[in-house]
Amino acid sequence: MSENFLSQAFNNEEEKEVPISFWHHFAPNEFVSAKEHPEVVDQNLNGLKKYVQDVNPDFIKLMTDGFFLYDFQDVENVQDADSLQKIKPLSHDNWWFRGQAELVKKQRNVVGKKLAFYNIFSPVTILKWALVDQTKEPVTLADKRFADLYEDHPQLVKKVLDVIAQDVIEQVNIVLKSGADGVYYSTQTIQDDRLFNKEFFDSVHKPVDLKVIDGINKLSQKNILHICGFDGAKNDLAWFKDYPLQIINWSCHTDGYSLGEGKKLFGGKPVLGGFGITKKDLLYSGSKQEIQNEVHRLIDEAGTKGVILGADCTIFRDTPIDHIKWAKQAAHDYTNEVI
Repeated sequence: MSENFLSQAFNNEEEKEVPISFWHHFAPNEFVSAKEHPEVVDQNLNGLKKYVQDVNPDFIKLMTDGFFLYDFQDVENVQDADSLQKIKPLSHDNWWFRGQAELVKKQRNVVGKKLAFYNIFSPVTILKWALVDQTKEPVTLADKRFADLYEDHPQLVKKVLDVIAQDVIEQVNIVLKSGADGVYYSTQTIQDDRLFNKEFFDSVHKPVDLKVIDGINKLSQKNILHICGFDGAKNDLAWFKDYPLQIINWSCHTDGYSLGEGKKLFGGKPVLGGFGITKKDLLYSGSKQEIQNEVHRLIDEAGTKGVILGADCTIFRDTPIDHIKWAKQAAHDYTNEVI
């Protein structure tokens, strides 16, 4: 796909070709720390190189395998409030920053001139993930632990989120200087009934997101908001509709809005997504005809102005490459077929 055609979609213009892109993790476990397991960086880069060669995607989401987990430095136990009080911003030469700078430079060498967005997590997500041991406990337990911590120490949670937000803004600055074109900002409502409400969202979650987003927009004007519905997580999309990022991606299959409906909700902004991510969904298990019919259905419903096809979230590592190619072919051919 030409850079001009891709720009049409990202600039919310009528498209000569409909862009499409999917992504998945390349390391066996994305939560493994690159500090303790430096081999995860090579796994990420080698997987990216093969994926680009096999698929030639229209644009790239740069995966952060090895750097999912923030460095809490002097905090010995994130689950302990007294220990968590010791949090302070990271130094500029911290390994978490340096490692990601090097990663992005190497990723840029792999993807060449392709438009590339680096994955950045919300401070809320970063904190909740730190409350579980991903090698022994389900990630979904993180939401309960976050709600427990907030119930007992609300001011401490706000303080911690503010410190993490400062470092996430620095993370954005570093990866953009290192070669990323923009940011793929991933945020998700806390999946616990005690905090799944607009009061908590508006008073705690949204302000810290907007602080980071303001920092992002000062550094780049081409970014993606990802409202994460991975593993069935629920979000109320209306709560996010005034988030000032440029392209919107959410889970059409869990949050109740099709691409066309979501485009209206977000004031006509460019939208990204459409395909489900489970092994029962078409991208993983469908035939060529079924997948290409779904491409046509999605574009028929959403239109060809500021519409980018993709998935609800990260797809399975073993999604057949041919399935991705079939979807790409149908998306690129769509406008020629309907003329």
